[in-house]
Formats: sequence, C-alpha cells, structure tokens
Amino acid sequence: MPANSPASTSLLDALVAPATLAERLGTTERSLSEWRIKGRGPKFIRVGRGVRYRPEAVDAWLLSQEHTSTSEEVR
Repeated sequence: MPANSPASTSLLDALVAPATLAERLGTTERSLSEWRIKGRGPKFIRVGRGVRYRPEAVDAWLLSQEHTSTSEEVR
C-alpha cells in the first residue's frame, strides 16, 4: 500500500465511533466510557488512543440485554 494511500479495510470501514453509538443508543459518550471501565457495555476495539465498536459486538451486547421481566435484570 503506498504511503499516501488511506488505510481502509472492510473491518476498519465498518467500525462505529463512540459518538455515533451513544447517539444511536440514546445515551452519552461518558456512559459508554463508564461501561467500558466496568465491563458492562459492548466489546470494543482500541485503535491507537481511540475506541471503536464492531457492529456485531454491539448486536451481541444488545441481545444480551434482553429480559422477559424486570425481576431478571441485574444491576
């Protein structure tokens, strides 16, 4: 790959930024950060100093949040 060519792969192109994910989930980037610290949110990939999410990891996490009653929820 030439030095002036932008890095691009299908995986890299598919990664979701925290700002985008926070907006789509109706939460804040700070909440996502706290979830990462506590291990409660979707799996993430660190790219340099930044964080990105694979759509498949977000989907898996969302499905893991599914409950049939409020008594099942673990806080």
